[in-house]
Amino acid sequence: MKLSDITGPFNRDKDDSQKENDLGFGTGMTTSGQRLINRDGSFNIIRRGLAAWRPYQSLVEMPWAHFLLVVTLFYIVTNALFAAAFVFIGVESLSGVQASLTVWGDFASAFFFSVQTFTTVGYGAISPMSPGANLVASVVALVGLLSFALATGLLFARFSQPKASILFSDKAVVRPYKDTPYNSFQFQVVNRRNNRLINLVAKVSMSWVENLNGEKIRRFAMLELEREQIFLFPLNWVIVHIINKDSPLWGKTEAEIRAMEPEFIALIQGYDETFAQDVHANSSYTCDEIFWNRRFERMYYPDKDGQTILELERVHRIVALEEEE
Repeated sequence: MKLSDITGPFNRDKDDSQKENDLGFGTGMTTSGQRLINRDGSFNIIRRGLAAWRPYQSLVEMPWAHFLLVVTLFYIVTNALFAAAFVFIGVESLSGVQASLTVWGDFASAFFFSVQTFTTVGYGAISPMSPGANLVASVVALVGLLSFALATGLLFARFSQPKASILFSDKAVVRPYKDTPYNSFQFQVVNRRNNRLINLVAKVSMSWVENLNGEKIRRFAMLELEREQIFLFPLNWVIVHIINKDSPLWGKTEAEIRAMEPEFIALIQGYDETFAQDVHANSSYTCDEIFWNRRFERMYYPDKDGQTILELERVHRIVALEEEE
């Protein structure tokens, strides 16, 4: 999916209906303090009821810690079930295993034999003797082969999944725009990875709450940017919206803007040469994350060897306008 597929409705004439300009959130989400998109780019929506669940997609998309936990639990539970089957048949059907005085002792011996068969290690010290034990061992080997094939495919899918490591500043600023009478809304982004991202396109939409005939509705407007595309991304990129007569923020004071409960939704798409695919990232800013009459600290500077140093941790730093740039 391309960014133009998401933001295409914003490029239509201004006479289009409000439904075509709401990014898909609708006009009814008006709870005070509610944001549409979280800072990490995820939707601020909890899905309940008849949501579809697909094991493959869930295993590919879940966090790494959860994925490793699921794999470990599957490994332990599966071998525990097969160990219980061996204990039910009788551990005397396994050559090299002496019956223990306790059930847990027999279960431990059967569990580790199941692990050896499941992983095809096959030390040779223990082997099945009875038809029942051989049948269970055959099933263990089959399940082990299938499980490792699936785990390998899932690992490859997770590692090969293209993801943009674009870091958004945790603050936005409103400051005068150069030597003009206009203010501007600004935030900045930087690439956390040392790879080549090219042809970056930025889109910023503003959402705010408006009273219409005593009823709250949510409005949306696409913000015109000073520059919405860059071809190379070696440094940081300060994304600027000039608050002119065409801006929904035109003529409004800080208090009036805060009363609008705005949220600025940012979407960025670029081409990642490592994966040879388009990648995208998005985030948002609310009024609590906007600072007036501040600017971003410069992130890069030349060193004595003639190279340029880019300090990634400075992406979040803002300073007073009076401080020299």
